[in-house]
Amino acid sequence: MNDVVATELRKPYVTPYAEENLDLPLAFEWQAGAPRLTYRDALPQEWMFGTLWARCGTARKGKIQWHLVHTLRQRRCMLKRLCRVCGGPATDPDTGRVWWILPTSLAGDFQSPWPTAHPPTCKAHISEALTACPYLRREIPVVCTARGYSPVAVLSNLYGLDDAGRVVETSHQIPVGLNEPHLLKRALATQLIVQITDLQRAKRA
Repeated sequence: MNDVVATELRKPYVTPYAEENLDLPLAFEWQAGAPRLTYRDALPQEWMFGTLWARCGTARKGKIQWHLVHTLRQRRCMLKRLCRVCGGPATDPDTGRVWWILPTSLAGDFQSPWPTAHPPTCKAHISEALTACPYLRREIPVVCTARGYSPVAVLSNLYGLDDAGRVVETSHQIPVGLNEPHLLKRALATQLIVQITDLQRAKRA
């Protein structure tokens, strides 16, 4: 993304900053007779949906990293239906429906469930999100609202052990279903994927 344009825009809530990058002291532990990915100093709250989540700082300091997504803020937006731009509610107070921008054409199919890792966007910041987000700018976006909403997967990196017993990444940024516990145990989740249903095309704000 053009840095000159980017600096004129609000710093999106889900976009990370350089000083929020943290070391990830990954290790494997045995749980119920099977290896599970962990941190050497893991805390109980670092697991959710049966998988370990990537650590992030929350200071919002340093150079903004426009092409990345802050793991914890993305997950918070997904679970609480918050706007990716401002962090406020993305639910329309008049209809109870959640505003969303999908990064690819639905080809007219609004009947099927639609999985996405992109958080919702409140009505007031749809135009700004379309301008600022490099992912949305790559394809023709669809502005819509949704009623149904449920977590179904995580975008994650998978890890294993090499011949020397070191933790190594084996797959990068792949979706792992919440119904795949054998994969969740060796996954480091970076984004929550939700399935949205009852979609309706909407006019841009």
